[in-house]
Amino acid sequence: MTFFRNIFRSIYFVIILCFETLINFLIGLDWIVISPFFLLIYFVSTKRFDNQNIIPLVISGLSYDVFLSENYLGVYSILFLLVAIISNYIQKRFQSTNYQEVISFTFGFLIYNTINLSEANFISFFISSLLINYLIYFLYQRTLGTRV
Repeated sequence: MTFFRNIFRSIYFVIILCFETLINFLIGLDWIVISPFFLLIYFVSTKRFDNQNIIPLVISGLSYDVFLSENYLGVYSILFLLVAIISNYIQKRFQSTNYQEVISFTFGFLIYNTINLSEANFISFFISSLLINYLIYFLYQRTLGTRV
C-alpha cells in the first residue's frame, strides 16, 4: 500500500513541478516567479511532515534534473529535501516567536532559489517573488481554515 501511495505522490509532485515550470514560462517575467511546487513542499514539510514524502521529493527532483535542468543529476533532489528539512526545523525551533512562519517561509524560499543567487537583480526578484508566494500561501491557509 505504501508503494502505491509513494507512486501517486511522486506523480502528483512531478505534475505540480511541471505546472510551475509551465506557468512561469507563460508569464515570462524575469523579476517574479510563482512557485506552487515550493508552496507544496513548504506545506508538506511544516503541516504534514512525514518520512513517506522523502521518496516523492527525490523522484520529483530527479525528474526535474533529467528533463528541465542543465545541472548535475541530483542537485534539485538535494535542494528540495533541504527546503523541506530546514523549513520544518525552523518552524519547530521558533515556535515561541510570533513570526516563526514568516521566518521559516523566507529561509525556505531563499534555499529554493539558491540556483538564481548569482543573478544581478536577485534582491528585487527575491523580494517580489517572496511577497507574491507568501500571499498565495496565506490565502491558501485561510481557505483551509474551518470557520463556522
